[in-house]
Amino acid sequence: MKPLSFLSSLSGLSSPVVPAPGRVVAAVLAAWLAACGGGKPGARSAGDVPPPPTVDRSQNAVTGKAEPKRDVSNDTRKDYETAAQAFAATDKARGWNDATCRQFADRFGAVVRAHAELVEAQFMIGLSYHRCGMVDDAEKAYQQAIRIKPNHGASLSNLGELYYRAGKVSEARQYWDSAIKANSKLIGARVNVASLELEQMRKINNPKDASWKKLEEDARFNLSSVLGVASDNVAAYTVYGLIYMEGWQTNKNRLDLAKLLLDEAKKRNDKYAPLQNAYGLYYMHRASLNQALQAFSAAVEADPKFVEARLNVGLVTLGFRKYDLAKEMLSKAIELDPKNYEAYIGLGIALRGLKDLDGAEVQYKKARDLDPRRGEAYYNLGVLYKDFRASKSSDLAASIGTYKQAKDQFQQFLTTSINAADKAEAKEQIALIDKTVVQVQAFMKAQANQPPPAPTPTPADASKAN
Repeated sequence: MKPLSFLSSLSGLSSPVVPAPGRVVAAVLAAWLAACGGGKPGARSAGDVPPPPTVDRSQNAVTGKAEPKRDVSNDTRKDYETAAQAFAATDKARGWNDATCRQFADRFGAVVRAHAELVEAQFMIGLSYHRCGMVDDAEKAYQQAIRIKPNHGASLSNLGELYYRAGKVSEARQYWDSAIKANSKLIGARVNVASLELEQMRKINNPKDASWKKLEEDARFNLSSVLGVASDNVAAYTVYGLIYMEGWQTNKNRLDLAKLLLDEAKKRNDKYAPLQNAYGLYYMHRASLNQALQAFSAAVEADPKFVEARLNVGLVTLGFRKYDLAKEMLSKAIELDPKNYEAYIGLGIALRGLKDLDGAEVQYKKARDLDPRRGEAYYNLGVLYKDFRASKSSDLAASIGTYKQAKDQFQQFLTTSINAADKAEAKEQIALIDKTVVQVQAFMKAQANQPPPAPTPTPADASKAN
């Protein structure tokens, strides 16, 4: 089966079941953000993001002038330390819910009311809200922290995470860059910047391009900086491995380097979901589909809410014609991410494989409505009408109408951004439809022009003849 009729959103890659460019990057980044903050999206869904403050000095800079000594009472210091220890224990036990998040925000808020310049406590108010995805409250608290101390790196970094989750990618990058200026040892900001640079590399998709090379160089610098201060950081090893996977088509040695980095991550935490997802991609590049499926499945097991891993399991199982499992995985992916275009297309293919043609049509149309500029939905609707409905209809007149529906979809597909090979295939489909319609019309005309069959003689007719 050709990639376009299977899942044309993936036609830009060598295999129809490898996630499209950018998807895995988002998966790694989103998983890292979930580890640092809350799991609910939001923050700045509307309106402008305020620019980060100018950071002209690192908070770690060694200068001849020490920072002013902060006069914090013993009681205030004790209250902060007690709250921080309880926060760490709750974090370890994963005991977060809306009540506990608000409780800790109130505890750190009491510290701030006792000492308004204690930026660490103000940051912890934001982090308390962040843990439960109370993004508006978290943003307000972090913004207050950088008003107290403009070069507070942790607050800048976490604001970047909030804005990234809200789809404000360029604004998130500005905050992460400012966070790194404020504190060059910040792990989260550097891993996230490297992940964004990986996403840009995927979009360029040309290792010989000067911009691609510069992005790789900077991403490697950021990740090396992380590992220089945190040699066990699994996220950094994982993104580093993905960096080396790029460009493997022209230099397969990059896959060997990627595997070494992923193996280093595995030594630290083999249950890290983005790592297992990255292993799945590695095995896809090696054409080891069974191992890829095992790795993607392990990622889902490690994090059942990991949308990209579920999507990858669904796509691979489509290739194995395990339509029931694909349907389950892709339906869950849509439940977790209702705007996931690839999941709707994949689910449509699974339903088509299960002979639920009406259900498949519904999913393709949902994808089309989600993003009318993309072509995959049009192509798959064309395939559905042409190969699964028109060609199997016993009503020839109705089949002609269905063939015309299919042709309309392929023509719409040609108006989207597609490569030359995809365009040629769509034109071939249209030509085949035109030829088939002519043949059906000729057959119907021939049938209409045939003389009516002679009536069958009855016994009465036979007696009259005698």
